[in-house]
Amino acid sequence: MNMITQEAKKKQAIVKYALKKGKSKASRMYGVSLSSVKRWCKQYDGTWQSLLPKSHRPHSHPNRHTKREERQIRNSFKKCYERYGWDGVYSDLKRKGYTRSYSGMIYAAKRMGLVKYKKTKKKSRKHRRYPELLIPGEKVQIDVKEVPYNCLRGKALRDGKHFYQWTAIDECTRMRFVYGFEEHTPENSTKFLKMLLKEFPFKIQTIQTDNGREFTYKYQSSEVKSPFEIELNKLGINHKLIPPRTPWHNGKVERSHRNDQNISMIGKHSEILKN
Repeated sequence: MNMITQEAKKKQAIVKYALKKGKSKASRMYGVSLSSVKRWCKQYDGTWQSLLPKSHRPHSHPNRHTKREERQIRNSFKKCYERYGWDGVYSDLKRKGYTRSYSGMIYAAKRMGLVKYKKTKKKSRKHRRYPELLIPGEKVQIDVKEVPYNCLRGKALRDGKHFYQWTAIDECTRMRFVYGFEEHTPENSTKFLKMLLKEFPFKIQTIQTDNGREFTYKYQSSEVKSPFEIELNKLGINHKLIPPRTPWHNGKVERSHRNDQNISMIGKHSEILKN
C-alpha cells in the first residue's frame, strides 16, 4: 500500500466517524480542521478512491491563446509552413495583427499538434575487422598510464611520488613488457624503447602509440620531431599514430592497463580486510 492510498483510507475512516458521530466530534477526535472534514464528507461517494487527492492544475490559463488566435495559427500554418517554415508562419501572423511572441506561437502550435518531432536515428558505428597479425614484432602497441596512488608501497608512498607505467604488447604473441618512471617525458619513452628492444626476442617492425607528448610533437610542431620519433627513425622502425580520441585502436594495451588497475584494487581491498 503506497502513501497516497494509505492517506485516502485514513480520510475514509474520519468521514465514516463524522457521519455517525458528527463532523465537529470527528474534527476533535482526529485532530483535523472542521473545514477539511466537511470537504471530505462532501467529496465522499462510499469508496476510498473518491478521497484521493485531485489535480491542482488549473483548467485554463489567463494568457492562453484564444480560439481566434489558434484559428489564425492554423490558417497561416497551412498557407506558409511548407514553403517558408515557422519564420514564414510568424511573419504572416504579424501582418494579420498577431501580438504574441515567436516562442509563444511555437508553444501553442505544439499543443495544437502542428509541430511534429522527427526522431533522428543515431548512426551505428561500423566495426571494422582488422587483419590478424601472424608475424611476431609486426606491430607493438605502447601506452603510458599513471600508477594509482593506492598501488604505491614503501618509500614511494611515504615520499608522495608519482610513477608512470610504460607498457608494450606485441599484437601477435601478446608478449608484454612493463617498466615505470617517475617522470612522464619523451626521454623516458626513448629509454623504455631501448629496454624493450633488449627484452623482446624478435625484431620490431612497427610501433603504435597515441598522440601524447611523450611520443610525438605532431600537434605542437609539424617540423620538430620528439626524441622518441628520432630514435625510431635511427632504428628503422615505423611509427604509427592512432586517430585522436580513439583509445580502442590501442585496445590490447588499454585493456592491459585496466586489468592492472583492477588487480591492484583487489590487492588493496584484501589488505584492508586482513587488517
